[in-house]
Amino acid sequence: MTATADDIIAACESEWDEHKADCSGFANAVAARLHVPLHGMANNIVTAISQPPWSRLPDGVEAAKSAAAGRFVVAGLQGSAQAAPSQHGHVVVVVKGDLAHGKYPTAYWGRLGSVGSKAQTINFAWNQQDRDKVIYAAMEATV
Repeated sequence: MTATADDIIAACESEWDEHKADCSGFANAVAARLHVPLHGMANNIVTAISQPPWSRLPDGVEAAKSAAAGRFVVAGLQGSAQAAPSQHGHVVVVVKGDLAHGKYPTAYWGRLGSVGSKAQTINFAWNQQDRDKVIYAAMEATV
């Protein structure tokens, strides 16, 4: 059965406590729950969502629309593309919800070496220099 936006939020809620300190582990666990093929660390995930069978989305507004329609949406940025380059990238799972500043969608994420956030807009997932460089992609999910 095709996932709904509420199914994706439920999957995020189910996996968040266990993976709140690991963005890629969180994204992978939610993807597995929704039967979406995804694996690897954040940089690998960003590479994967940048090509088929993932559908690239132009911006956070379209990512929010896609998530509200029940698609599994991942946003990410390679570590090398960050303003302060790092060996670690960062990924989040976009869910239905509000847009901050008319362009930053709501998401869940883990945070390596810290604690991520639940149902927070992604302008809190990246700093001001990086948040507009994030790529978005979507795929159909099932439950």
